[in-house]
Formats: sequence, C-alpha cells, structure tokens
Amino acid sequence: MEVEKLIECLQAYFPLSLQEGWDNSGLQVSPKESFIKSILLSLDITSNTVLEAYNKGCNIVISHHPLIFSPTKRIDKTVYPFNVVFKAIELGIGIYAFHTNLDIADGGINDYLCKLLELKNVIKVEEKPVRIGEVERALSLEEFVDMVKDKLGVETVKFVRANNRKIKKVAICSGSCMDLLADLRGEEFDVFLSSDLKHHQAIYAKEMGINVVDATHFHTEENSKLILRDIIEKHCSEGVNVYLSDKEALPWEYK
Repeated sequence: MEVEKLIECLQAYFPLSLQEGWDNSGLQVSPKESFIKSILLSLDITSNTVLEAYNKGCNIVISHHPLIFSPTKRIDKTVYPFNVVFKAIELGIGIYAFHTNLDIADGGINDYLCKLLELKNVIKVEEKPVRIGEVERALSLEEFVDMVKDKLGVETVKFVRANNRKIKKVAICSGSCMDLLADLRGEEFDVFLSSDLKHHQAIYAKEMGINVVDATHFHTEENSKLILRDIIEKHCSEGVNVYLSDKEALPWEYK
C-alpha cells in the first residue's frame, strides 16, 4: 500500500483543514520508500518510538503529537526533536501526525472520551473542541474522579473542588485545554475534564466556582492510537500490519 493512499484515506476522516492555526499536523519526516511495510501508531514520537518501529518492521509511524512544532534556525542532531528526525531518516522511517484535527473531528478523541465515560446527550460547544454530555446518574465529585481513574486507567488525578454540586453535566476536552476555562463561561456543566492544569488556572477555577479534573495529557489522548487503528483496519489498510506502540508511558514518576 502506498503511503500517499493511506494518508488520503485518514485525512478523509480527520482533515488537516480542521487543525488549529498554531498546529503542525501532517508530514514530519518522509519515509525512504513510498510503499508501506507496516504501520506503528503512537501518541508521541521519541527515540524509543522510532527504534520500536524499526524493530517491528514498520517504515511509517503515525502519531498524535507532532514531532516538530516550531520553526528553528539551527538543527542539532544531538538535541530533541532533531535527534529523532535524524534517527528516523537514518532508518528510513516516515513520521506523520494527526493532532488537533484528530481532537476536533467527529469520531475523534473528544468524542471517544465521551463514549468511554458513557456520556449521554453529547453536544459540541460552538467554535471549540469541547464536548458536553451527561453521566447516567448524578455523582459526587469524588465518585466522578474515581470513574475517570477507572475508565482512563489513571493512577493519580488532581482536581479542583470549587462547589459541592452533584456532577451531572461534564465538559470534556482532551489534552491541554485548561486555557479554555474562561471561554466556557455561560456554558452549563458541573465539571471540566482536561489536563495540564496550571497553578493560576486552578485559582481561577476555584474563584469562578468551576470544578476541574486533570486526568493528564497522556491519559486523555493515548486512545488516539485506537481511533487511528480502527479507521486504518476498517477502511484504509489493505491488509497492512498495524501495531500500537508499547514503549510509551508518562515521562515523569510519582513518589
């Protein structure tokens, strides 16, 4: 199967036109060959990811997070991400990213999270990647946090308790969406689930009476691999082997 054909198929579901203006979804590194041997799906691109692809006989990695985000004036092969770029080129492995277009699209990560949490009556917030849906029954904040930990496989969750209302309506945005807190004023929901909560955002949430749950960037988006795998295997693969990266984990530890 040709790389170009695979990308065209995936873009039909997750068009690059949907990505945020600051994003860099799309081709990161061209593969040495235009014909796909096997595909590795990953959340992030690291040295381990590229070596994993090589060891599994894959010549393309499709990730959620782009390897290259910002323009640069200097390419140093000893510094991330260019060390990974050089390694991918050396091994002939292509890298392609579906990022905010995969978050935003129908059937993308935010919709997947809603299904994972079994939310009902889900709506899209206009001009935002946020979804709002309802849990089956009203929960305390602690019960909701426990559900999130169970469904997303998170060991440790931090949250802000800003009121004592029962949780019925849930606003969701995968990845780093806490900067949308102020934009969600006027929307009806009882808790906002996202990640990368900063100190001053937590204070804002507390002052504004917004319950917030930070389920980590990793755990809110690692299911991107499953979404891509299902689309590829059902609609795009023509029998090509598809692997999920098993070398990924949170980059930090807790003690």
